[in-house]
Amino acid sequence: MAHAMNEATLRKWMQSLGPRLIALSAGICRDRHRAEEIVQEAFIKLWKSPPDGGEVVYPAWMRRVVTNLSINALQRTRRPQALPEFSSDPAMASSTQPEDPSEQREGVDRVHRALERIDPEKRTLLMLRAQEQLTYEEIATHLDIPIGTVMSRLNRARAALAEALAQIDGEQTGGQEGEDQEATTVFQFRKYKQA
Repeated sequence: MAHAMNEATLRKWMQSLGPRLIALSAGICRDRHRAEEIVQEAFIKLWKSPPDGGEVVYPAWMRRVVTNLSINALQRTRRPQALPEFSSDPAMASSTQPEDPSEQREGVDRVHRALERIDPEKRTLLMLRAQEQLTYEEIATHLDIPIGTVMSRLNRARAALAEALAQIDGEQTGGQEGEDQEATTVFQFRKYKQA
């Protein structure tokens, strides 16, 4: 049976897990303000009824609660919103890491626009793998699905992201999509494919 949590312990976990959980939720529901509310709701659940297993299970439990609340919020609203204005995942920007900060921002913005175009389930898988750096096994446990399903869904999510990036590139060049553009897209997101 889980025991009650004191305020100091809750504060410690909020400081430790809060920023990553907000980033995860914002990546899924594409609304930073809503993500903060979701994470606050998750911490209230932790406060009122901590999971069995003690503090060692808190990170995984909180990640699961935030993921589920974020998906539920997205299914309720189903309206397009802006993605968060940040990304701590280097693979989201570019594997080439341009020197110019404006080029880095453009790369991150490009990925955010592409993520906006793919469905929430695919985006959730990519965020869990890239942002949270969960293994296939951890994602399978987190979403309560077989590992083979995780692998196939991640492959489809990566393909959808690559397709969305190619569409964005095509729109920016007036529809002239060439081999160089496709090669660049594949190169920039090889971290996703190798993960």
